[in-house]
Amino acid sequence: MGKPTVLLGMINDAAISQTVAACLEYHGFEVVNFALDSLDFRYPNLRSRLAVLLKKTLGNRQAKKELMVELKRRQVQTAWNAHPQFDYALFIRADIYPDSFLREVRRRSRVMVNYQWDGVARFAAAQAQIGLFDRYYAFDPADIRADSRLLPATSFYFDHDLSGLAPYNPAAPRFYFVGSHRADRLDDIRRFCRYTQQAGWQLDFHIVNPNQPEAAQDYPFDGVYFADDVPFADNLERARRSSVLVDFVISTHSGLSLRTFEALGYRKKLITTNAEIKKYDFYHPDNIFVWDGKTFDGLQDFIAAPYRELPPEIYQKYSFGNWVRYVFDIEPHIKIGLPTD
Repeated sequence: MGKPTVLLGMINDAAISQTVAACLEYHGFEVVNFALDSLDFRYPNLRSRLAVLLKKTLGNRQAKKELMVELKRRQVQTAWNAHPQFDYALFIRADIYPDSFLREVRRRSRVMVNYQWDGVARFAAAQAQIGLFDRYYAFDPADIRADSRLLPATSFYFDHDLSGLAPYNPAAPRFYFVGSHRADRLDDIRRFCRYTQQAGWQLDFHIVNPNQPEAAQDYPFDGVYFADDVPFADNLERARRSSVLVDFVISTHSGLSLRTFEALGYRKKLITTNAEIKKYDFYHPDNIFVWDGKTFDGLQDFIAAPYRELPPEIYQKYSFGNWVRYVFDIEPHIKIGLPTD
């Protein structure tokens, strides 16, 4: 029997789909990568732009998404035609795809699931598509409470390459963060950078500010860098080389970010402004410091303390391998839940 086939559909920010596809292949799947570069999309010519505009004028609100899918289909035509049926279809942020494509994939797939790792309530398209999937997963407990059709799932850490991880060294902490320039966390980031600079600690902060060069003046600190994009593979490598990962939650989320699970899988300490993390089974105060965005009481002691190794089943539970078996309902797997209160 050959490898089970997976159609992967997701938003391809920072080329993240390449890492997801590599991890799927590591776990024994044959992958057809149908990820869309929706943020970097450019119309191939004026005619295509005008055609989309006309379709929108006539009431087709998904015309641009349909064009992106058609262009992607041409890129992967050989692989697409070679698989009239998929064992599985995995979407992450399916709302970037038109409904017509999701229905087509549903007909060609034995099981089709979506993981909405950017929230459901934030996107009207996401809410409208729930019924198109066999299973639809959300990471935010607020979304789960709001819609009984949704199933719980956290994010995960990529477990296909865990070699060469350096042990935690409290004598020379290195703090890593990457994230977009956003007004709702600017004050927290500035306050944190000011404190760590005064403490003599090393920052490796990367602020993504496409087409906003003036934003650099908001971060006048050593160790803060600016870019239009940070490739996801580079992001993971920087996380692996760091001692402490830092997570400044955005105001629209109460679920846990990918950064949380990178810290767990890579045995890094984590500083986060998301107090909800205390409700999860991997929380330990030696490894995770919940910062209120104002005071730094206890942070020096947190950095000085060693990393606390957790039970092996915790690392297994939040690995990508277990996660993909859970969302596809492939045994054996450990069920992944979310806090209920």
